[in-house]
Amino acid sequence: MAAPEKIIQLRRLLAERFGRGGLAAEELHQTGLPLLDEAGIARAALTEIVSTPLAPGGGLLLYALLHAVLRQGERVVLIDGQGSFDPRGLPQAELRRLLWIRCDEAWEAIKAADLAVRDGNVPLAILLLTLNPAGELRRIPATAWHRLQMLAEKSAVTLLAFTPQAQIGCARLRLSVHGAFPLTRLQAMRSDLLPDLAVQVERRRMGAGRRSDEKQCRAACA
Repeated sequence: MAAPEKIIQLRRLLAERFGRGGLAAEELHQTGLPLLDEAGIARAALTEIVSTPLAPGGGLLLYALLHAVLRQGERVVLIDGQGSFDPRGLPQAELRRLLWIRCDEAWEAIKAADLAVRDGNVPLAILLLTLNPAGELRRIPATAWHRLQMLAEKSAVTLLAFTPQAQIGCARLRLSVHGAFPLTRLQAMRSDLLPDLAVQVERRRMGAGRRSDEKQCRAACA
């Protein structure tokens, strides 16, 4: 039996015998962005948000999320796997609550996320890997994702990983971002494009080892 499968079975057995420590599995992280809050982002867990690099949906969702949580006074750490984030899209006053970590490759970003989540001082961590090459992402072992999931649970940190394709098997929730934006709307403001964005809930893991799959589309709320 592979090592990750043994780890999963051990965690399931411990949860069944002794229950889950820390925060309740049903506790959600309220981002202030209806598009995500309706999907239900679990606090103290790893959520994967899938968006292809050629589509603007992931970037649009990222900026809307940052604007929403920073406006609420929340502190956020953003681990940028390809140095692609542009902070000019956010008000200067909000940037004081954002810690931006710029990395050159995916594995460097994974190590930075490990440190940030383990520290536990920032309640929301975002790992941005959308523009990292597929070869780099394939070299990330499953054990690294399991470690991040366990660290998030232990430190009560909500971790959101933006990826170009589904690859995090242990993620509590997987969302797929969709949006059709014709050329006539390329000059539109982000706030005007947000209502055209939607997320598909591809998979949701409930509690300790129990899994519930569902697919549904949720339109964004302006």
